[in-house]
Amino acid sequence: MRRTILLTGASGVVGSAVLRALDGTPVIALTHRRPVTGKALHGDVTRPWLGMSPADYRELATTVDVVIHCAALVNFGASAHSLHRVNVNGVGQVLRFVEDAGARLVHGSTAFVARAGADTALTAYARSKAAGETLVRESGLPSVIGRISTVIGDSRTGEIARLQTFHYLIGAVMAGQLPFLPCSHGTRIDMVPTDVIAAALVALARDQSARGDHWITAGPAGVPMRQIIDLGHQEVLARRQHIPALPKVDLDLLRPRLIDPDVHDGVVSSVLESGTGSSASVTRHLTGLMAIYNGWEPFPTSLGTMKDGPPALTEASARRALRATLYRLVRMPAETWDITR
Repeated sequence: MRRTILLTGASGVVGSAVLRALDGTPVIALTHRRPVTGKALHGDVTRPWLGMSPADYRELATTVDVVIHCAALVNFGASAHSLHRVNVNGVGQVLRFVEDAGARLVHGSTAFVARAGADTALTAYARSKAAGETLVRESGLPSVIGRISTVIGDSRTGEIARLQTFHYLIGAVMAGQLPFLPCSHGTRIDMVPTDVIAAALVALARDQSARGDHWITAGPAGVPMRQIIDLGHQEVLARRQHIPALPKVDLDLLRPRLIDPDVHDGVVSSVLESGTGSSASVTRHLTGLMAIYNGWEPFPTSLGTMKDGPPALTEASARRALRATLYRLVRMPAETWDITR
């Protein structure tokens, strides 16, 4: 009986974590730009035959019985055309392979499809992922959708394959680059560590009966933005104690002031609009990301309900995972967070 998994996007942030979680399982990684360890094929999910020769494609289809699709364009500034090409057309090509292979599909999506109708920094991306989900549902093929929230580093080590937009937001906060941050009272940030995401997707792949939508989110365990800033500030203080060469300044001055989004838009943004440098541009971009969190109800979560899957995050476990990521971020070179570069 075939038990080989095809993993797309295996070199990406989520895909690389899934590949580690599949250690000991027959898996073939489909990569496009970056090589990975283990058995791998070079391909392109946006092209017919997944970018392979017809012969290689047919051979692969006789081997695979589950596809975990993690390949996606996660660039919030990309054009609608580029997002559609990868996140919609690419899904169509993967679905064709799933049908040809007689396989099941575990489709990695985003929890932010629930906010696709809002005018935020993620609108175009969320809409492209929502369209990809529609293709999966309408295909009639055996499939399950994993809706992934904001990705942070490994829950124990904080390690991550590549920094994500949210990392740059928090890094800029800890570096004192953002004096103000638009944040509604009580706003919580839904974050999930890479190892938890990987464990959830692998559990869905191994459960032959899994179908429908599964929310890989923190849900009610989202961490308040005020608390994230406080924990980040604690890491900055800890670093100061271990590196005496740091400037002797009042580090409380580095904390951003959380202000009502309407006030920020009406006053602070008008000041930023008068700026033409990269600092003003990046500041507008980073603070604009807060619109995807401000004032929203928590996502539902499926963690703790998947067969052999990871438990639901608690407020305590979410904070521990966040601390691991903050530990990594605060020890990166200062120029990483220099928004004037």
